[in-house]
Amino acid sequence: MVVLTLLSAELGVRALYRAPAPMLDKTAAYLAQPHGATPELLVFGTCLPEQIIQTQALGEQLGLSVSNLATPAGTARLFYLVLKHHIPQEAQIQAIVLPFGTRDLSKEMAPHESQVMALAPWSELPNLMRWACPDDSSCASELLMRKASYAYRNRGYIANKVWMSAGVRAPIPGYVLSPGAIAPPQDGGAPPPPVAHIPSSTPELELNGVPDLEFQYLYRFLVLAQARDIPVMLVPLPSRSDFETKRAPDPSQAGYQERLQATIQAGGGTLLKVQDIPGLSAQDFTDDVHLSPQGRDKVTSALGNAMSGL
Repeated sequence: MVVLTLLSAELGVRALYRAPAPMLDKTAAYLAQPHGATPELLVFGTCLPEQIIQTQALGEQLGLSVSNLATPAGTARLFYLVLKHHIPQEAQIQAIVLPFGTRDLSKEMAPHESQVMALAPWSELPNLMRWACPDDSSCASELLMRKASYAYRNRGYIANKVWMSAGVRAPIPGYVLSPGAIAPPQDGGAPPPPVAHIPSSTPELELNGVPDLEFQYLYRFLVLAQARDIPVMLVPLPSRSDFETKRAPDPSQAGYQERLQATIQAGGGTLLKVQDIPGLSAQDFTDDVHLSPQGRDKVTSALGNAMSGL
């Protein structure tokens, strides 16, 4: 009786409710299109591409068809899962662009992180467990529950929907509701320890030399792209303040930036230094992080020139 009740509840939730899933939606739309006839450029990232580049103009400059898979709250884990399990081998992916903001590539939780379990097949669970909770059976069981049950995975969203319908709760932001991703354990907020080797079920993803656990899925993404002969260009989000004054480097960011750059280098990616683009200035911003059309044109042109040499 208990099993039947739980099964009925699960089927009912699947039929009546759908949690926010922008990356899942974009991936489904991408897969619905024919692939293999024309060379493609993929754009990953959060909501940043439109802030700093003209994606269609970039595709025209490179002579490639553009598919923009960037979504709010995207994470390196989502990019990796989409590339590994949902980009067909017949697609002629010539390059990937990944714009990113501060700590976008290492953040451990995002509003729509429940998409991880929707995008990851069961075969990916051992890798996720190895990353999130080595030798922790309760953590592994929780991940299995998330994968098996749509209702359990999206319990925060569903509960809020019920309370809102009853008129006793105002809308709550998604990042509060999401069960989020299980993050690898850290000790008192200290940086993750170096990872010498973590076995993987996929030979090309053996993690010898990965700088640290914080960037493991960025590293996996880059190595996977390299295995498919796809160059990846990473574009950090510039800010107007970077161009207004010559500020001393932020000591709290120095170690992070060094480890990020080491991961990009180890994974075979290329980093475009937006601050060094000729002619780009503080006058090309409409606010601290959004570029004007003229500013986006400058970044797009420089990005296309850099990518043509990859």
